[in-house]
Amino acid sequence: MPLPPPLPGTALRILATTDLGAAFTPVRTSFGTAGTCAGVEALLAAERVPAVWLDAGDLAVGPTKALLGRRPWPELGALPIAAAAAGNHEFDDGVPALRSAAAALGFPLLCANVDVGLPGSVLLRTDAGPLGVIGLTHPATHLFTSAPTPERSNRVSALAAELRDQGAERVVVLLHDGVDWWPGGRRTTRLARTTAAWASDVDLIIGGHTPAGWIGTLSGTPAGHAPIFASAVLVVDLPDVDRKPVVRGFFRVPGTGQPDTTDVVGESRHTWLSRTGARHYLPDLLAAAFRDATGADAGLVLASQHTTQGALDGAVAALPAGPVTRLDLYRLFGDPDDRLAVARLRRGELARLRHALERVSDPRSEAADDVWWNWCRMPNAFTASGDDLRTVAVLPNVVPRLSGLLGRELDTDLPGAGARAALVAQCS
Repeated sequence: MPLPPPLPGTALRILATTDLGAAFTPVRTSFGTAGTCAGVEALLAAERVPAVWLDAGDLAVGPTKALLGRRPWPELGALPIAAAAAGNHEFDDGVPALRSAAAALGFPLLCANVDVGLPGSVLLRTDAGPLGVIGLTHPATHLFTSAPTPERSNRVSALAAELRDQGAERVVVLLHDGVDWWPGGRRTTRLARTTAAWASDVDLIIGGHTPAGWIGTLSGTPAGHAPIFASAVLVVDLPDVDRKPVVRGFFRVPGTGQPDTTDVVGESRHTWLSRTGARHYLPDLLAAAFRDATGADAGLVLASQHTTQGALDGAVAALPAGPVTRLDLYRLFGDPDDRLAVARLRRGELARLRHALERVSDPRSEAADDVWWNWCRMPNAFTASGDDLRTVAVLPNVVPRLSGLLGRELDTDLPGAGARAALVAQCS
């Protein structure tokens, strides 16, 4: 589907993405065929006005590293991206690896709020005049991964002024953060606080990180972000400098490229969705698989910890009916080591956890916006028939979340059961 034609007087069009996830292969999703990086390239090439592709970070997150044994930086670096922000997952392999990857890219990777040797901004020379771009990683990147703590100072305003002094006609911020999301709802409270000190000093804010798309304003400045994993692009038209940028919306990306031909490893009778109210709720399937594979008393899945597709239709993870491939499994569980953890609980702690997680996932709770990992509000899944059970099977990255909610470090075992094999067994 072609993008809408530029508005009259458009001097420059921006196509913006976030969390590309090295989406090189079109795969099945709940909404059809997923978009790809090649699909974004095709949209960019079809523009009839000057256009640039900007990305808000997390370029290489996803299953590719586990499947290839490396992060696909050469392939990503060959994309016609004009500039990108460093997302939290850019720090997953450490700062030296990040700097090495950034040096090999064909475009600048920007990070103004963590001093790791990356530029904070760039002046892009476009066919429509100079465009200033500032990149910011997620304000909680140091909690997600092994990154230095982001600065809280108002460096954006100073960088914006420098870019304008250098001739920038517009200044855009690429921020690897977005609105809090649940199917049918968005809330900007936390994002507005994050950007309040500098939003009025720039012309456009392009966000990311959270799966769903959003358009709006922040302190009066046009803003928005696309759904993740190349499923859609955010389209912004920039008219002459006397008028504000116009955020046109986010639009589906075609699934250009070779389809998934990886080995079929199982079969799913139903389409399982991580969508509130879904008839076949994917977290329920996973929780049962975790419990059965480990022998734990219970299985627990936090819905916000599973992302396999862009949230165009209210689903952030899906397992379509039909053949299940290796790629399907690695999209759900992207770590090479997918062993499940079994956490030991004390009397009454499972009931406390359930109550705490219900509060965290409640869309009505604005206080839950401040929980740094809580980007999505969908029901969590428990497979437990009572509240006095003592072991619970989870993904290892969930253990610190539970420890924080209980206020103590949990004792865990890794019994050797893998999440991917557990899911195949549960589907059969």
